[in-house]
Amino acid sequence: MTFTCPTNLYESVYTTTKQCRERSDIKIDQDAIVQFLNNLTQESWDKHSVANGMSFPLRFDSLEQEVNILSLIDILNTGHGFRKELHEDSDRGAFETIVFGIMSFHISSSPTTADALSQLTGWEVGSHFGITMQKDVPSELAHVTMSKPSVASKLAGQLQGVLNETGRVLKEKKFETLGAFVIDAAKKANGSGEKFAEILINTFPAFQDCADIDGEKVYVFKKAFLLASSLERRFGDTEPIFAFKGLEKSPIFADNVIPTMMVHFGILALPESLKHTVQEDGVTTVEESYRLRAAAVDGCREIVEKANQKGESKVGTVEFGEKGMSSCDLDVYLWRVAKEPQYRKIPRFHCKDTIFF
Repeated sequence: MTFTCPTNLYESVYTTTKQCRERSDIKIDQDAIVQFLNNLTQESWDKHSVANGMSFPLRFDSLEQEVNILSLIDILNTGHGFRKELHEDSDRGAFETIVFGIMSFHISSSPTTADALSQLTGWEVGSHFGITMQKDVPSELAHVTMSKPSVASKLAGQLQGVLNETGRVLKEKKFETLGAFVIDAAKKANGSGEKFAEILINTFPAFQDCADIDGEKVYVFKKAFLLASSLERRFGDTEPIFAFKGLEKSPIFADNVIPTMMVHFGILALPESLKHTVQEDGVTTVEESYRLRAAAVDGCREIVEKANQKGESKVGTVEFGEKGMSSCDLDVYLWRVAKEPQYRKIPRFHCKDTIFF
């Protein structure tokens, strides 16, 4: 079934996420936004809001090869729900596991062509990404163990599904690699980050991050917006096709970290029906996760609006530069601050039944 992006992509995301937040009875505390901005320091903002794009100390033979690696990492940017199991197995988190796996393909010169991706097996994925596929568990017989699929093997299956599907789509579109497609998409976007994201979303199911909630569409599209931002930050100064314009209008890259931090800062106030999601080991359904992520998109929009007020209406002391605070910068800030020791142990909701974050 062909997927078609909504008209006015960014505005559709902002509109549908706001409506979803309101239907979900998730409140935005304006006083908490003011307090957040008043407590924000220039030093903290400058330290945590700047991301230079993914850059690795590796040798790449061409722009396409590097773009291919970055694009594969992005389209596979999922697995947060398996964080506990991944740390137990390899002491790596979800994102580190994805990077490890794609680096494994590159360093071992394993092909990531469309044909190769379409034929990858679950065991090959488990091997590259360092995911334990089987676990020995006690049986009913004394001194006898049985081998059963591990919890994390489900993640390997999800990654395999995305890679197989991506390979098939690339073959249908007659592109040798995902990198080649992304470069072509950037050229067709003609400098528009919004148009670039639209091309990705319309082509690959793994970018079609949306759902029907309460009978209404909710658009989030985290990975498409993130890839546009990452490529602009990495190549915008050296490769004109990736010097995307208008990214300051892009919605955030909503995952489980940003809503968690916003609840912690008191900016998002959850109804009783969702409070269990931010308690220890808070498990969400797919529907609940969309409600929380939608609220984060809308909440960040309001923070940005408040932060960019001028003159007597200005809140706080931080200077955000000529263009002001953007949602992308705020997303990077909240995500990186969440890695600080005082915030790492804040319970985060998680959902194992998604490939979108």
